Amino acid sequence: MLQSEKDFIDWIDRLLNEELPTKIVAFNINIYEFPFSIEIVGSSEFDLEDEDWACNEDWVPENRVISVSNSIFGSSWEEAQENILAMAKHYIQSSSKNAHKLKAAKVFAVGFVDGNLSYVQ
Repeated sequence: MLQSEKDFIDWIDRLLNEELPTKIVAFNINIYEFPFSIEIVGSSEFDLEDEDWACNEDWVPENRVISVSNSIFGSSWEEAQENILAMAKHYIQSSSKNAHKLKAAKVFAVGFVDGNLSYVQ
């Protein structure tokens, strides 16, 4: 379970530790509300005008879903998305060992499943 930003960094570093297919150009963290959890997937396509690119699951890490504590969720879905987005922005700006993989992508986004995306980069 993710209970802190450190947990988030450890989780995403662990998932990105594997060799990624060269065709992956975009990443998305999907947020689920009931139960509150997140997952990361990679896509071989990206279209700024069509957010359905985030529905592609061309790279799916093993054990991709992790539950998230209520303290990260906050008091609303908007606060939850902002908290996850902030952690993702901190991660991509960090010197964490796999942050370069997300920096090299065309896009890295965060959003609730069936909701709008917020772009980390």
